[in-house]
Amino acid sequence: MPKCRDVVITGVGAVTSLGIGTEILWKRLCAGESGIAPLPGLRESPALKSHPELTIGGTIPDFDPKAFVRPRKALKVMCRELTTAYAASQMAFEAAGVEAWLESEAGDRSRVGTVFGSEMLYGSPEEMASTMERCRDAEGHYDIAEFGEAAMREMYPLWMLRYLPNMAACHVGIAIQAFGPNNTVVQGEASGLAALVESSSVIERGLADVMLSGGTGDRVSTSGIAYHRDHPCALPADPWSASALPYHPASTGVVNGEGAASLTLESAQACRERGGTPLATVRGWASRFVPSTSGRGSAAAVALAVRDALAAAAVEPASLSLIVSHAMGDAEQDAAERQGLAEVVPQALVYAPIVALGHCGAGVGAVNAAIAVLATSRQRVPPTLNAERLPDDPGIRVTRELTEGPFETVLCFSHTPQGQAVAIVLGRP
Repeated sequence: MPKCRDVVITGVGAVTSLGIGTEILWKRLCAGESGIAPLPGLRESPALKSHPELTIGGTIPDFDPKAFVRPRKALKVMCRELTTAYAASQMAFEAAGVEAWLESEAGDRSRVGTVFGSEMLYGSPEEMASTMERCRDAEGHYDIAEFGEAAMREMYPLWMLRYLPNMAACHVGIAIQAFGPNNTVVQGEASGLAALVESSSVIERGLADVMLSGGTGDRVSTSGIAYHRDHPCALPADPWSASALPYHPASTGVVNGEGAASLTLESAQACRERGGTPLATVRGWASRFVPSTSGRGSAAAVALAVRDALAAAAVEPASLSLIVSHAMGDAEQDAAERQGLAEVVPQALVYAPIVALGHCGAGVGAVNAAIAVLATSRQRVPPTLNAERLPDDPGIRVTRELTEGPFETVLCFSHTPQGQAVAIVLGRP
């Protein structure tokens, strides 16, 4: 389908291991700081003495959902991932300044929608502890036949609503009274960027004027740690921030994290009419799948998504200014990424933020997109953490210091171990 409407990004919000909001995120990234630290309550766990790689991560400091969620009673049906998504979306919507326009006669909430990237959400094991205990007989044997009645007695009646993947888009849509398109994308680590692509497409097709989009994830909860082993986890280093090395063949793995980010997208016409200020333009995008046939990651999927996104944006590979990449310390998946980039954009400047923040699952793509918007609007890019430890590689240029623009076009992409890749190209407004 030919592109019919220009799309701009007018607001960004983020909740990450470097703090609450985009200002603290950007300041600390530019200073080369890290959000990686020992996980509270896990570092001294006897059960994890043989798994030290699970004792560090990027957790959100001093996050109080009560400061953002209204009405407060909604917290009863929100897990951690939902509250962080809610907080990030409120910041992005407020930063865009859309609410005043929607309250005017010109505003139309049926032309406002929400799309979020998500994944399986996990409750704490403690929530089920008393229920499981009721299923044991006097001798301590577990009887599955008792679970149904025990759950009815012990579990919170609305427990399931706390963990449905589509509830981020639901809560955010209710909060801003978005009566337009509402959707959730579940594509692993590519979910956040895929949601951004879907939101752009909705506006381009004329189905909405404003879309609030983002992604949220948590890989440091006890249930998430127990379930997710898509990647090898990094062994703790000294200092903690040196644990994950992007694009390094000797990297021991990924550091898990949590986080959420949201972006407000508008049609360029709607933005002009209400007097808004764009931070970046959406030039083009692509979502591609080439299954990984051996190991984690698909170089073919990365190359195809990046090449087709640049083609959609009418940008020559040689003129691409910057890439905000998915590199995270998984030597195998990073190698596939590096191979795919070398095939299409061998000399582009690359910034890899995940190693400073932690891998937050479905939130990764949205957080990286938020950083790409900040780089585009502020015309500088932070140093990649641990880049000084990387071997010289003529096929890839990783940011090693705070670098000034100009950055006319910035490409952001995410990809999964299975072979899903999504890329989006942003430009200066």
